[in-house]
Amino acid sequence: MPTTDAAEGLTYSAEAYAAVEKAVESQGFYVPIVLAEAAELLTDLWAAGARRGVAPADWASVVNLAVVARNIVTKKYGRFSDPEGTMAKAVSLQGHLITALEEFGLTARISGPVIVDRGPDTPRGGFHGDADIEVHIYIDGGWAFAFAEYRAPAPVAPIVAPATEVGASQVADIIRAFVRGELGDIFRC
Repeated sequence: MPTTDAAEGLTYSAEAYAAVEKAVESQGFYVPIVLAEAAELLTDLWAAGARRGVAPADWASVVNLAVVARNIVTKKYGRFSDPEGTMAKAVSLQGHLITALEEFGLTARISGPVIVDRGPDTPRGGFHGDADIEVHIYIDGGWAFAFAEYRAPAPVAPIVAPATEVGASQVADIIRAFVRGELGDIFRC
């Protein structure tokens, strides 16, 4: 039975969504709308194969279609994906991000990137271990977060998300989970 994300108009199978989730494991952070879009593409690829007598399992010996779908969709939302991006759009998305973070009870402000106050369960990071979190929306596309490190370059965690209000809200959920310690110490070497 296909699943439909009515808000985004996407239709995909639960099997395709699960395959895409597996394809993104240990590959960074992906927001749900990106996973749904990749699952819809995978569902369509499997349907095209089925019309020619190719079952989803038959693809495995040749190519992992879930990885292909992930890569195609990821390319749409990574750095350098929007050469027409503007500072005004980035600032607008920062505003949406701050609003979404505040709805989660977090404190955030614009200081170049969006700076999010750490919480009691935020993993230690930064020069003294007590750095806040900075969230970047790049003008040319893409999102990322890191500890707000001012003495040395900090490791950065990319987030695959569209440069939209929905993307900003879903990025906020990832940041909420990190600040509250739900993701663990992802920057630990």
